[in-house]
Amino acid sequence: MEKLNGKVAVITGSARGIGRADAILFAKEGAAVLVSDVDEEPLKEVVKEIKASGGKAEVCAGDVTKPEDCQKVMDMAAEKFGKIDILVNNAGLTRDALIHKMTDAQWDLAVDISLKGTFNCIRAAAKYMMKGGHGGRIINVASVAGLMGNVGQINYSAAKSGLIGLTKTVAREWGRFGINCNVVAYGFVDTRLTREKESQQEEVGGEMVGIPKKVRDMILLQIKPMTPEDAAKPVLFLASDDAAFITGQVLNISSGMYM
Repeated sequence: MEKLNGKVAVITGSARGIGRADAILFAKEGAAVLVSDVDEEPLKEVVKEIKASGGKAEVCAGDVTKPEDCQKVMDMAAEKFGKIDILVNNAGLTRDALIHKMTDAQWDLAVDISLKGTFNCIRAAAKYMMKGGHGGRIINVASVAGLMGNVGQINYSAAKSGLIGLTKTVAREWGRFGINCNVVAYGFVDTRLTREKESQQEEVGGEMVGIPKKVRDMILLQIKPMTPEDAAKPVLFLASDDAAFITGQVLNISSGMYM
């Protein structure tokens, strides 16, 4: 039986990578999916793939740092599908630099997307999810960098660590509505944010992203990397009835990068 049959899910940052894999897997498991990202064209490709497989999906582009965009996304999900059962806050971005070299713009962008963006989306979904017996699910996407820190990522680490406190607060406030809120903390997932920086051809938000080859090679000597499809499976678990009594928790999915 489909794990999410009849559910409606909103997934941010779902044009590529983990968010895209989440959307495709959720649709395969019976959910109607509203995909959102700042880039509309790749979102359309995700929806096209889902519909070609018999699933239900709609597009609503938006920037999670803008409260009005987040409200537009949630309103459209409710308008198209009648409700919101699941919210996956996956949008995130790296802007790496050592502490003494980091600019205000680098700090603000990483924190605003990962942390403030998650808050914006949860607040925008409130009027649809804060109902007695709702039984909803919120999954926030973090990183082991938020658990252990990481050289060159003070902004990203701080934002992802902040997500843990945010998650636990939502779990406490919204538990009375039957809503579970959890965090997935990933290690190394093979996306454009973790590819070799020297070989990147595409800018993300105006800058090249990625990991220097020497650092990347050292990481891969120690752990097994995940694909976005691998990373989507724990999110499905937390969104499903299998996780009905799990809330306020951090699920470490890092192949042993952090223990």
